[in-house]
Amino acid sequence: MKQVMFVELGMGVDLHGQDVTKAAVRAVRNAIERNSMPGMRALVDGDTSRMQVRVHLAVPADADQLDVEAVRAVFPYGQVTVTVGSGGMLAPSGIFLTDKDDKNEMIYVVNAAIEVGI
Repeated sequence: MKQVMFVELGMGVDLHGQDVTKAAVRAVRNAIERNSMPGMRALVDGDTSRMQVRVHLAVPADADQLDVEAVRAVFPYGQVTVTVGSGGMLAPSGIFLTDKDDKNEMIYVVNAAIEVGI
């Protein structure tokens, strides 16, 4: 990426089920859903495939179970790269619900930083 134009931050949570992918997708959506970048089309001469998107995820556990393609699928345009590191948070929910597929009582919190540029 030659030039970063935007950086957006987000947080996603899976309250029950301990699904790191669900939390990561929510973090990415939280970062980008309230944004519009109409000027990007002009910067890439109308070719949105030239847009570069870097996704940095901080996950608290189960990084090996993260479905990176599900995270990539959130983005409608651009060349998307995903980097996964440790971080985020595990927090106790105080309740174990078998009907919600809980494996334990932990809440998974994932943080996302999204860079968009050319």
